[in-house]
Amino acid sequence: MDELDKIRKRKLKELEEKYLGKKGVIDKPIQVTDQTFEDTIRKYPVIVVDFWAQWCPPCHMVAPVIEELAKDYSGKVVFSKLNVGENRITAAKYGIMAVPTLLIFKNGKLMDQVTGALPRQHLEQRIKNIL
Repeated sequence: MDELDKIRKRKLKELEEKYLGKKGVIDKPIQVTDQTFEDTIRKYPVIVVDFWAQWCPPCHMVAPVIEELAKDYSGKVVFSKLNVGENRITAAKYGIMAVPTLLIFKNGKLMDQVTGALPRQHLEQRIKNIL
């Protein structure tokens, strides 16, 4: 394991500890970066990544929905956020052209993509389809 891998694992562990709820499960969105993205999507069986931007009003509309879903699905689905302005490599790799965009991964494989500020019921159905 090289030094970069050690740093990635340490950062991932720090993020995990920061976002663990009282039940020992992640119950709020975790922040991912270009450096932690690949390790994070492989680590959790089902993970939803919210690609967002600070300047994006629809992203701010979706944020509370993501927070609620993270609580409601804790232990089943991990939710994460990636700021496209600060993490352009990952956004480009997945062809993110509009925000908000949610990517849903299962066992490290991209299963679904949702673009736009959609109602909770729509997002929840897409997640249930993956579970």
